[in-house]
Amino acid sequence: MRQSFILIMVVLLWSNTIATQPASAAIHNIGSGGCPANTVVGGDNLVQNGDFAQGTSGFSSELTNRGNGVYPDDSGGGGFSIQNGSVVYPPFESNPYLFGRPFPGDVQRDVPPSNTYFYSNPSAENYSAGNGRVNLWTQVVNVAPNTTYDFFAYFDNLLDPVKSANGTADPIIELRVNNTSVGTTVVSKTPDRWVPIQFAFTTGTGVTSITLQIDSLTNNTFGDDFAMTQINLKQCVSGVGAAKYAFPPQAAQHYGEDGYRLEYLITVRNLGADPVNDLQAVDDLAAVFAGAEAWVVMTLENVNESGFVPLTVNPNFNGQTDKQLLVPGQSLAAGQTARLRLIVWVQPPEGPIVFANQVQLTAISGNVIVTDTSNSGLDPDPNGNGDPKEVNESGTTVTIFTPYQYWLPVVLR
Repeated sequence: MRQSFILIMVVLLWSNTIATQPASAAIHNIGSGGCPANTVVGGDNLVQNGDFAQGTSGFSSELTNRGNGVYPDDSGGGGFSIQNGSVVYPPFESNPYLFGRPFPGDVQRDVPPSNTYFYSNPSAENYSAGNGRVNLWTQVVNVAPNTTYDFFAYFDNLLDPVKSANGTADPIIELRVNNTSVGTTVVSKTPDRWVPIQFAFTTGTGVTSITLQIDSLTNNTFGDDFAMTQINLKQCVSGVGAAKYAFPPQAAQHYGEDGYRLEYLITVRNLGADPVNDLQAVDDLAAVFAGAEAWVVMTLENVNESGFVPLTVNPNFNGQTDKQLLVPGQSLAAGQTARLRLIVWVQPPEGPIVFANQVQLTAISGNVIVTDTSNSGLDPDPNGNGDPKEVNESGTTVTIFTPYQYWLPVVLR
């Protein structure tokens, strides 16, 4: 009898352990720094209606929807409102201190601008009901097993940093995946701008869906007015980077016509730990030299030096009707770098002119498309962190001709 009792207790304890296993066991938390080193976000956004352009579809919220384009005031019970464009609240005050504005976009993460956003203003009752926590947004999203993702969104503190009263509460935001938290982030009034908050993680074996959640832990209604938009879930994949360097122009003739020889070096690199395929680089020289008297492509070739792997260049490239520098089907293994030499003869006009351009790079990493726009120089990723799309690593390669035939290399950021 005693042995049977022990057996029953063991079975009960084992079954209870299985039943109460947290959903967070389905993911491995990487952290709030975004995609791991030598990876970038890529592919489609798996979140539905992340920019709120479709209103309230696709998500749930503990806040009351007060209607589009209205001020979700505390006296009315707080809540949320989908806003469009620039707004000023409260509209009845002569000196309003709440300002909403469109989201300008984020080139680094391939996120387009958005005019629509979620205006959040929880009430004291909301915080009381949640013991200091209010769920702003929840959505279940389909994912692939054993895959690394970055869950990120953008937030804007709507309180004017000068006009808002001293002591007003700044929003405290928490991102959660399957009830796992990456920690909280304070969205300060200064600097007054949209800021990203992110949570990178890897799904477990057999995981095909996850629950994404955004909560407010501010627990203070004196302030705590903020906007959020462009909620994203994208894969973390190997990135590719490009750089374009311009040598000083050299006087040269072409069929007896005076002009200049412009030599460029185009560097392409796989910055990740996995191979990239279907590599292609596009250089629109017709747009670059639209103001020239005449121009022609003289040479496109590989730079056959140590450290560079050869790619097959496109023999039909002319920068106008055929803008692809490479033939289809090119690839680079992890960490590999290739370099091309492009020589163009150009006849500038008599007046001052600027010839500026960037190479557009695309590739397939895993099962998603990754892209980059070249920066000026020889290194696609000057800070070496594997992400070539940061703001300070994007610049236009420029050559300036003056009436005195001086030239200046300039980096436009």
